[in-house]
Amino acid sequence: MVIDSSKLQSSELREFLRGSTANLAVLPDFAWFEVYKQETVDAVFALLSVIGDFPEQITVLKSGGEIARLNLGLPGELAAMEQQDVAPLIREMADIMNGPRRLDPIVLQQLRNLWSSAAVSLAGMHEGAIDIVTSLPEMSEKMFSEHEIRTIRTNGRYTEEMFASIFGAAEQIWETLAEGYGLQWRSMLRDHTMSAYLFRYALGIIIYLLWWIRTGSPKLERVDRIRNDLIDLSFVVYGTYYDGFLTADRKAEWMFLNLSRALEAARTSESQWTASRAD
Repeated sequence: MVIDSSKLQSSELREFLRGSTANLAVLPDFAWFEVYKQETVDAVFALLSVIGDFPEQITVLKSGGEIARLNLGLPGELAAMEQQDVAPLIREMADIMNGPRRLDPIVLQQLRNLWSSAAVSLAGMHEGAIDIVTSLPEMSEKMFSEHEIRTIRTNGRYTEEMFASIFGAAEQIWETLAEGYGLQWRSMLRDHTMSAYLFRYALGIIIYLLWWIRTGSPKLERVDRIRNDLIDLSFVVYGTYYDGFLTADRKAEWMFLNLSRALEAARTSESQWTASRAD
Protein backbone atom coordinates (compact mmCIF):
# COMPACT_ATOMS: atom_id res chain seq x y z
CA MET A 1 0.00 0.00 0.00
CA VAL A 2 1.29 3.47 -0.90
CA ILE A 3 1.47 5.79 2.11
CA ASP A 4 0.82 9.52 1.87
CA SER A 5 2.93 11.88 3.99
CA SER A 6 -0.16 12.65 6.07
CA LYS A 7 -0.29 9.04 7.32
CA LEU A 8 3.37 8.30 8.00
CA GLN A 9 2.91 8.73 11.75
CA SER A 10 -0.61 7.33 11.96
CA SER A 11 -2.02 4.53 14.07
CA GLU A 12 -3.59 3.13 10.87
CA LEU A 13 -0.15 2.62 9.36
CA ARG A 14 1.16 1.00 12.54
CA GLU A 15 -1.80 -1.37 12.70
CA PHE A 16 -1.46 -2.18 9.00
CA LEU A 17 2.21 -3.12 9.37
CA ARG A 18 1.63 -4.95 12.63
CA GLY A 19 -1.21 -6.97 11.09
CA SER A 20 1.04 -9.10 8.88
CA THR A 21 4.67 -9.21 7.82
CA ALA A 22 3.31 -9.49 4.27
CA ASN A 23 1.88 -5.97 4.54
CA LEU A 24 4.27 -3.51 2.91
CA ALA A 25 4.29 0.28 3.15
CA VAL A 26 5.38 1.91 -0.10
CA LEU A 27 6.97 5.36 0.21
CA PRO A 28 7.43 7.58 -2.88
CA ASP A 29 10.39 9.94 -3.03
CA PHE A 30 8.26 12.98 -2.22
CA ALA A 31 7.23 11.44 1.10
CA TRP A 32 10.82 11.97 2.19
CA PHE A 33 11.11 15.39 0.57
CA GLU A 34 8.06 16.65 2.44
CA VAL A 35 9.77 15.69 5.69
CA TYR A 36 13.23 16.96 4.79
CA LYS A 37 11.91 20.36 3.71
CA GLN A 38 10.94 21.05 7.33
CA GLU A 39 14.68 21.20 8.07
CA THR A 40 14.49 19.81 11.59
CA VAL A 41 15.88 16.70 13.23
CA ASP A 42 12.54 16.35 15.02
CA ALA A 43 10.76 15.97 11.65
CA VAL A 44 13.03 13.08 10.67
CA PHE A 45 12.58 11.55 14.13
CA ALA A 46 8.80 11.77 13.68
CA LEU A 47 9.04 10.24 10.19
CA LEU A 48 10.69 7.17 11.70
CA SER A 49 8.29 6.87 14.63
CA VAL A 50 6.32 4.13 12.83
CA ILE A 51 8.35 2.89 9.87
CA GLY A 52 11.47 2.68 12.05
CA ASP A 53 9.79 -0.18 13.91
CA PHE A 54 9.11 -2.15 10.71
CA PRO A 55 12.18 -1.66 8.46
CA GLU A 56 11.73 -4.98 6.66
CA GLN A 57 8.24 -3.98 5.55
CA ILE A 58 9.15 -0.65 3.97
CA THR A 59 9.50 -0.20 0.22
CA VAL A 60 11.02 3.04 -1.05
CA LEU A 61 10.44 4.04 -4.65
CA LYS A 62 13.02 5.49 -6.99
CA SER A 63 12.65 9.03 -8.27
CA GLY A 64 9.75 9.90 -10.54
CA GLY A 65 12.17 10.65 -13.37
CA GLU A 66 13.60 7.13 -13.23
CA ILE A 67 10.19 5.50 -12.97
CA ALA A 68 8.84 7.54 -15.90
CA ARG A 69 11.38 5.88 -18.21
CA LEU A 70 10.43 2.30 -17.29
CA ASN A 71 8.17 0.09 -19.38
CA LEU A 72 5.99 -1.07 -16.50
CA GLY A 73 4.01 -3.36 -18.79
CA LEU A 74 6.93 -5.78 -18.97
CA PRO A 75 7.28 -8.63 -16.45
CA GLY A 76 9.43 -7.68 -13.50
CA GLU A 77 9.46 -3.97 -14.25
CA LEU A 78 7.34 -3.14 -11.21
CA ALA A 79 10.24 -4.23 -9.01
CA ALA A 80 12.46 -1.88 -11.02
CA MET A 81 10.49 1.03 -9.49
CA GLU A 82 11.81 0.14 -6.06
CA GLN A 83 15.09 0.89 -4.35
CA GLN A 84 17.02 -2.10 -3.07
CA ASP A 85 18.36 -2.88 0.43
CA VAL A 86 16.30 -0.20 2.14
CA ALA A 87 15.79 -1.99 5.47
CA PRO A 88 19.39 -1.57 6.73
CA LEU A 89 19.30 2.14 5.92
CA ILE A 90 16.01 2.68 7.75
CA ARG A 91 17.27 0.65 10.69
CA GLU A 92 20.44 2.75 10.84
CA MET A 93 18.48 6.01 10.60
CA ALA A 94 16.19 4.89 13.41
CA ASP A 95 19.17 3.97 15.58
CA ILE A 96 20.77 7.36 14.96
CA MET A 97 17.59 9.33 15.62
CA ASN A 98 16.90 7.39 18.82
CA GLY A 99 20.40 7.87 20.22
CA PRO A 100 22.97 10.55 21.02
CA ARG A 101 24.32 10.56 17.44
CA ARG A 102 21.30 12.53 16.23
CA LEU A 103 23.16 15.73 17.16
CA ASP A 104 26.49 14.61 15.70
CA PRO A 105 27.84 17.33 13.32
CA ILE A 106 28.35 14.76 10.55
CA VAL A 107 24.77 13.53 10.86
CA LEU A 108 23.45 17.09 10.88
CA GLN A 109 25.43 17.91 7.74
CA GLN A 110 24.02 14.86 5.98
CA LEU A 111 20.52 16.00 6.90
CA ARG A 112 21.27 19.51 5.61
CA ASN A 113 22.32 17.97 2.29
CA LEU A 114 19.05 16.07 2.14
CA TRP A 115 17.13 19.24 2.98
CA SER A 116 18.89 21.11 0.17
CA SER A 117 18.10 18.35 -2.31
CA ALA A 118 14.46 18.36 -1.23
CA ALA A 119 14.25 22.13 -1.63
CA VAL A 120 15.57 21.94 -5.20
CA SER A 121 13.16 19.15 -6.13
CA LEU A 122 10.17 20.92 -4.61
CA ALA A 123 11.09 24.19 -6.31
CA GLY A 124 11.03 22.36 -9.64
CA MET A 125 7.49 21.28 -8.92
CA HIS A 126 6.43 24.94 -8.80
CA GLU A 127 7.44 25.42 -12.42
CA GLY A 128 5.37 22.48 -13.62
CA ALA A 129 2.48 23.57 -11.43
CA ILE A 130 2.30 26.99 -13.06
CA ASP A 131 1.96 25.42 -16.53
CA ILE A 132 -0.84 23.11 -15.45
CA VAL A 133 -2.64 25.73 -13.37
CA THR A 134 -2.80 28.21 -16.21
CA SER A 135 -4.08 25.57 -18.64
CA LEU A 136 -7.00 24.19 -16.60
CA PRO A 137 -9.58 26.82 -17.67
CA GLU A 138 -8.54 26.46 -21.30
CA MET A 139 -8.66 22.65 -21.08
CA SER A 140 -12.12 22.78 -19.54
CA GLU A 141 -13.43 25.11 -22.24
CA LYS A 142 -12.02 23.01 -25.08
CA MET A 143 -13.06 19.63 -23.71
CA PHE A 144 -16.58 20.21 -22.44
CA SER A 145 -19.71 22.13 -23.38
CA GLU A 146 -21.67 24.09 -20.77
CA HIS A 147 -24.15 21.23 -20.55
CA GLU A 148 -21.33 18.73 -19.98
CA ILE A 149 -19.82 20.91 -17.26
CA ARG A 150 -23.20 20.91 -15.50
CA THR A 151 -23.22 17.13 -15.83
CA ILE A 152 -19.83 16.91 -14.13
CA ARG A 153 -20.86 19.26 -11.33
CA THR A 154 -24.15 17.47 -10.65
CA ASN A 155 -22.74 13.93 -10.73
CA GLY A 156 -24.65 13.11 -13.91
CA ARG A 157 -23.96 10.25 -16.29
CA TYR A 158 -21.13 10.94 -18.69
CA THR A 159 -21.84 10.66 -22.40
CA GLU A 160 -19.71 8.80 -24.93
CA GLU A 161 -18.50 12.19 -26.19
CA MET A 162 -17.33 13.13 -22.70
CA PHE A 163 -15.40 9.88 -22.34
CA ALA A 164 -13.83 10.49 -25.73
CA SER A 165 -12.74 13.96 -24.58
CA ILE A 166 -11.35 12.64 -21.28
CA PHE A 167 -9.29 9.83 -22.73
CA GLY A 168 -8.36 11.82 -25.83
CA ALA A 169 -6.96 14.66 -23.71
CA ALA A 170 -5.11 12.17 -21.50
CA GLU A 171 -3.51 10.58 -24.56
CA GLN A 172 -2.39 13.97 -25.87
CA ILE A 173 -0.77 14.81 -22.53
CA TRP A 174 0.79 11.34 -22.42
CA GLU A 175 2.30 11.75 -25.87
CA THR A 176 3.76 15.14 -24.93
CA LEU A 177 5.23 13.80 -21.69
CA ALA A 178 6.54 10.66 -23.39
CA GLU A 179 8.29 12.74 -26.05
CA GLY A 180 9.91 14.80 -23.33
CA TYR A 181 11.31 11.66 -21.70
CA GLY A 182 12.43 10.14 -24.98
CA LEU A 183 9.99 7.22 -24.85
CA GLN A 184 9.11 5.37 -28.06
CA TRP A 185 5.40 5.72 -27.38
CA ARG A 186 4.26 5.16 -30.97
CA SER A 187 5.51 1.56 -30.96
CA MET A 188 4.21 0.66 -27.49
CA LEU A 189 1.51 -1.97 -27.11
CA ARG A 190 -1.79 -0.73 -25.68
CA ASP A 191 -1.32 -2.70 -22.45
CA HIS A 192 2.17 -1.26 -22.04
CA THR A 193 0.85 2.25 -22.57
CA MET A 194 -1.81 1.69 -19.92
CA SER A 195 0.90 0.57 -17.50
CA ALA A 196 3.23 3.49 -18.20
CA TYR A 197 3.66 5.89 -15.30
CA LEU A 198 3.42 8.93 -17.58
CA PHE A 199 0.17 7.71 -19.14
CA ARG A 200 -1.38 7.21 -15.71
CA TYR A 201 -0.07 10.60 -14.62
CA ALA A 202 -1.57 12.19 -17.75
CA LEU A 203 -4.93 10.57 -17.03
CA GLY A 204 -4.54 11.70 -13.43
CA ILE A 205 -4.20 15.30 -14.61
CA ILE A 206 -7.58 14.96 -16.33
CA ILE A 207 -9.05 13.47 -13.15
CA TYR A 208 -7.67 16.50 -11.32
CA LEU A 209 -9.37 18.71 -13.93
CA LEU A 210 -12.68 16.96 -13.22
CA TRP A 211 -12.25 17.64 -9.50
CA TRP A 212 -11.56 21.30 -10.27
CA ILE A 213 -14.71 21.53 -12.40
CA ARG A 214 -16.84 19.68 -9.84
CA THR A 215 -15.80 22.06 -7.08
CA GLY A 216 -16.89 25.11 -9.08
CA SER A 217 -13.75 25.85 -11.13
CA PRO A 218 -12.26 28.05 -8.38
CA LYS A 219 -9.83 30.80 -9.30
CA LEU A 220 -6.31 29.44 -9.50
CA GLU A 221 -3.99 31.68 -7.52
CA ARG A 222 -2.11 29.58 -4.96
CA VAL A 223 0.71 27.95 -6.91
CA ASP A 224 2.07 26.35 -3.74
CA ARG A 225 -1.28 24.65 -3.18
CA ILE A 226 -1.35 23.37 -6.76
CA ARG A 227 2.21 22.12 -6.32
CA ASN A 228 1.04 20.12 -3.32
CA ASP A 229 -1.85 18.76 -5.37
CA LEU A 230 0.60 17.57 -8.02
CA ILE A 231 2.70 15.84 -5.40
CA ASP A 232 -0.47 14.18 -4.15
CA LEU A 233 -1.24 13.18 -7.74
CA SER A 234 2.10 11.39 -8.02
CA PHE A 235 1.23 9.45 -4.84
CA VAL A 236 -2.17 8.63 -6.35
CA VAL A 237 -0.56 7.27 -9.52
CA TYR A 238 1.85 5.10 -7.54
CA GLY A 239 -1.12 3.75 -5.61
CA THR A 240 -2.57 2.27 -8.81
CA TYR A 241 0.43 -0.08 -9.02
CA TYR A 242 0.01 -1.39 -5.48
CA ASP A 243 -2.77 -2.55 -3.16
CA GLY A 244 -4.31 0.78 -2.33
CA PHE A 245 -3.44 4.23 -1.06
CA LEU A 246 -3.54 5.45 2.55
CA THR A 247 -4.14 9.19 2.89
CA ALA A 248 -5.91 11.71 5.09
CA ASP A 249 -6.52 14.04 2.15
CA ARG A 250 -10.07 13.90 0.76
CA LYS A 251 -9.10 15.24 -2.65
CA ALA A 252 -6.24 12.75 -3.03
CA GLU A 253 -8.53 9.91 -1.98
CA TRP A 254 -11.11 10.99 -4.58
CA MET A 255 -8.47 11.21 -7.29
CA PHE A 256 -7.16 7.73 -6.44
CA LEU A 257 -10.63 6.21 -6.53
CA ASN A 258 -11.49 7.79 -9.87
CA LEU A 259 -8.13 7.24 -11.51
CA SER A 260 -8.41 3.56 -10.58
CA ARG A 261 -11.92 3.45 -12.03
CA ALA A 262 -10.85 5.23 -15.20
CA LEU A 263 -7.96 2.82 -15.76
CA GLU A 264 -10.27 -0.13 -15.29
CA ALA A 265 -12.77 1.44 -17.68
CA ALA A 266 -10.05 1.98 -20.27
CA ARG A 267 -9.25 -1.73 -20.06
CA THR A 268 -12.88 -2.73 -20.50
CA SER A 269 -15.58 -0.30 -21.56
CA GLU A 270 -15.05 3.42 -21.12
CA SER A 271 -18.77 4.05 -20.82
CA GLN A 272 -18.98 2.07 -17.58
CA TRP A 273 -17.11 4.70 -15.55
CA THR A 274 -18.68 7.73 -13.93
CA ALA A 275 -16.74 9.92 -11.53
CA SER A 276 -17.86 9.56 -7.94
CA ARG A 277 -19.15 12.48 -5.93
CA ALA A 278 -16.59 15.07 -4.90
CA ASP A 279 -18.28 15.77 -1.59
